[in-house]
Amino acid sequence: MKKSGKALLTAAAALSISAALTGCGGSGGAGDDTTFTWWIYSGADSSYYTEYSENPAIQYTLEKGWGPEEKKLAFEFWQPASGTSADNYTTMIASGDLPDLIDAVISEPPEIMHEKGYTLDLTEYVEQYMPNYVALVHSNDTILKNCVTMVDGEEHYYALRGINDEPEDLFQGFMYRRDWIVKYGTNPQTGAAFTGGYTDPEDVDSWEDDVVFPSGGPDPVYISDWEWMFDIFTRAQADLGITDSYCMSLYYPGFTWSGGLLSCFGGGVNVWYQDENAQVHFGGDEDPFRTYLMCMNSWYEKGWLDQSFNERTSDAFYAIDSTAVRQGKVGLWDGQQSELGGRIDAHDGGLTEGIFVAGCAYPINDVYGNADCQNVIPNCVMGNGLVSGGVMISKAAEGKDLAALCSYLDYFYSEEGALIRTMGLSKDQVAEFTDNTFYGDYGLEEGAYYIGEDGRYVQSDVLVNDGGGLAVACAFTKAPGLQLEKNVDRGFAPSFQASIDRWSQYPNTGMFQGSITTNSMTSEDTKTCDDLRSKVLEYMTNNAVDFIKGTKDIESDEDWGVWCKTLQKYNYQKATEIYQKYVDAHPFV
Repeated sequence: MKKSGKALLTAAAALSISAALTGCGGSGGAGDDTTFTWWIYSGADSSYYTEYSENPAIQYTLEKGWGPEEKKLAFEFWQPASGTSADNYTTMIASGDLPDLIDAVISEPPEIMHEKGYTLDLTEYVEQYMPNYVALVHSNDTILKNCVTMVDGEEHYYALRGINDEPEDLFQGFMYRRDWIVKYGTNPQTGAAFTGGYTDPEDVDSWEDDVVFPSGGPDPVYISDWEWMFDIFTRAQADLGITDSYCMSLYYPGFTWSGGLLSCFGGGVNVWYQDENAQVHFGGDEDPFRTYLMCMNSWYEKGWLDQSFNERTSDAFYAIDSTAVRQGKVGLWDGQQSELGGRIDAHDGGLTEGIFVAGCAYPINDVYGNADCQNVIPNCVMGNGLVSGGVMISKAAEGKDLAALCSYLDYFYSEEGALIRTMGLSKDQVAEFTDNTFYGDYGLEEGAYYIGEDGRYVQSDVLVNDGGGLAVACAFTKAPGLQLEKNVDRGFAPSFQASIDRWSQYPNTGMFQGSITTNSMTSEDTKTCDDLRSKVLEYMTNNAVDFIKGTKDIESDEDWGVWCKTLQKYNYQKATEIYQKYVDAHPFV
């Protein structure tokens, strides 16, 4: 049943994609009109299976019949080799030989993909064969405006989006060495030494302590709390003989345009954002960004920042100088869930021995700049929304049984299908699915989850303790559908969950762009704004470092004036006016 991927591609596209094609999933019975090719951005960990079609959750769902005629389906997944997804996607689109389904994670907005003739208008099929999806889309105004494009007053569906019942936990955020606070810090009110440690040496989350920050609570809240930590980290590094490290890592441009730390100095970002009155601003020449640069310059001059931060151009913002982090040399950094608690303790007597890493919220500025830039809740922060990703169906699928396909995809917006997409198979489904031994091979005979006494879906202990990618390999996470979060217990320890919760402590009310660019903007307006964004970010990426490192004086009105005039020459106001038009038509908050 497996079809040759090379026959579906031009020679140019085949060079980058054909080696990664996977075979059909599911049982026999699918015909030419119900066998679909599907490009996915990435697959599961190859240690579990090399072809995504081997995913047991996919194979289970393909045992059933779909659509009015209950036809069998099959999928051939086009999966790029690791690290090649973006180039692979570009080559595929340029070739014109498209798969039937396209993972929307890095594509242009669905409206533009349809406008360019790549994808189908799915409205007729969605309204007739996807009742679960339609109901979810219309259950929330935020979901609606991210999933539906209005054309002459009528709703159109150009993509099938992933929908969350509440925002997902973030995979990354700021974190710090709390064990150093305990060992080298003292209570700022009493001067007494802190106490704390692991209550169970075998449990990486069993940490307890009596730490109090200058702001009066057990967690850092303000910039002044962070600076108090940096003094402690400096003492720790001196005592441990660490001479080749720093207190805090920083992304190579000196900022992350999507918010986070630079939103802590009066709100906003250095590109476009909206204020509490839904007025769009360009923040690159505003006081909050200047105040942020003042703080970073102060930290750099004190030696608290990585002195070589701008040279780490190949590092992701959540994995900066990861070697130094995992060696236990850094005090505070933007990292991933896998680094929390005692998870990076090498147990070799080195600098990570006894480490405990705690997550923290973005700090509120109470030190730098004028009154307008102090004590303001961050409003442009990284976070997950209610809508993400999904798939588009391309012109290549014309003539195939889209009723059966859409009926199948709609299943994943139901509670039962959402569980398979989010968590995997239940105990009963594993027992029923005797054709596949994957779950049994990995000790999951009881399923990927069970229902707890409180009625919540509890993730299997096997998956909680796995520490790898088994949970993803068990579920059909690539399907568009409903992602369950509200009623799911992933078995995280209280300290681990508390760290993750701090990353989402402040809501994103300012970064409107994902909301309006998904389905609303015309291709012409998108191009105008993207071009301006590219130009101003290139300038800032190349020059903000000069203010941080002191080559230019951020306190100098003359130096700052040159910065502002240069940005204004790019006519960023044109993009501001375009964005305002869409924000007025599609309010973000």
